[in-house]
Amino acid sequence: MTARATVRIAILALLAVALLWTVNRHQREPVSRNRPLSYWMGRLDNRSDSTARTAIKEMGANALPELRGVLQRDDSPLRKHIAAWLSGHPWLKAKLNLRPAAEVRRAHALDAVTCLGPDAKPALPGILPFVTNQSSQLRIRALFALKSIGPDLQRVRPVVPSLIQALGGGEWTMRVAALGALEALKPPPPEAVPAVLKLANDSNEMVRAGAIHYLVAQTNAIVIPLLDKQLHDQDSYTITAAASQIGVFGAAASASAPRLRQLLDNPVLTVRQAASNALLGITGQIDFRSAPKEKAALEFNFQGTPFDSVLSVYESLAGKKVTMKAAPNPSYALLRVLTVHPLTTNEALQLLDEVLKEQAGLVVVHGQDGSLTALAKP
Repeated sequence: MTARATVRIAILALLAVALLWTVNRHQREPVSRNRPLSYWMGRLDNRSDSTARTAIKEMGANALPELRGVLQRDDSPLRKHIAAWLSGHPWLKAKLNLRPAAEVRRAHALDAVTCLGPDAKPALPGILPFVTNQSSQLRIRALFALKSIGPDLQRVRPVVPSLIQALGGGEWTMRVAALGALEALKPPPPEAVPAVLKLANDSNEMVRAGAIHYLVAQTNAIVIPLLDKQLHDQDSYTITAAASQIGVFGAAASASAPRLRQLLDNPVLTVRQAASNALLGITGQIDFRSAPKEKAALEFNFQGTPFDSVLSVYESLAGKKVTMKAAPNPSYALLRVLTVHPLTTNEALQLLDEVLKEQAGLVVVHGQDGSLTALAKP
């Protein structure tokens, strides 16, 4: 027998041992819906797979021992050697289905922790080191895990400086994740406010919205001038969002009342509603037209919904199919719709008319025969 053949036999024997170890490990894992935890973790990369998240959540605290083990385990030298050898033999690698590398498993474990939410609090000691990990993929997942758990501030105090530092991350997703993690701490650390305030003028819309939401959630009056500035914006969605938040400050935001009264005459329904709601919070007085006898029970909170989905909602409410005579501008547009008060069906249709006109560049024409036709905005 040649030396090459001997080496191959030895490697195959090691692979067989590794395979047996993997099978035994699966048998020790918690199970949900007749599948082990590792199976569901492997499906977490598919963000649209809600079944995997639900299955992991159903395991609850039973999943924690295995998850904590995954977060701590690194690949052995043998596993690394086998993986390196298999990279040159893709046919064998495909047949053996070797478990993912340690970093991939850790990423899945952090995603699984996020699924568990507050039930994962006992795993905090194993999560905190990843907040400072050199891998951005692991770091951002650790931030989302902290947001989901919502731990007491004192338990995570050592990593708070790292969380604040992440607010200056180059990727907007990192900044959003850091905002979420800081806001979820109980209570949020006051020393983060200056860094959060800077993000209120961030180049990314989601980061700006997250920073303002962070400050509003703490009723930090430092954000009132920013909200007042947004009340004078040209974008109706921006105005609506600002008006829907500024009312929580009560009399402290009284300087914005004149602008809010101007907005009561705005042609956009949601702007009028948000302004009236804000004035109620600031002045204590109701100042809006009464809803018709029809029941007001419809609410929308679409902050980036594909055009086709919004149109489907519109058609469902109208009870008719819209004939498209023009493509939306752009055709892949993500539309934004926010309600402050519940709407009647007629009000909802009016609102969606406005959204389609302003954001998609379409005007829905209501024919005398009841037909609906979407035309390009003049």
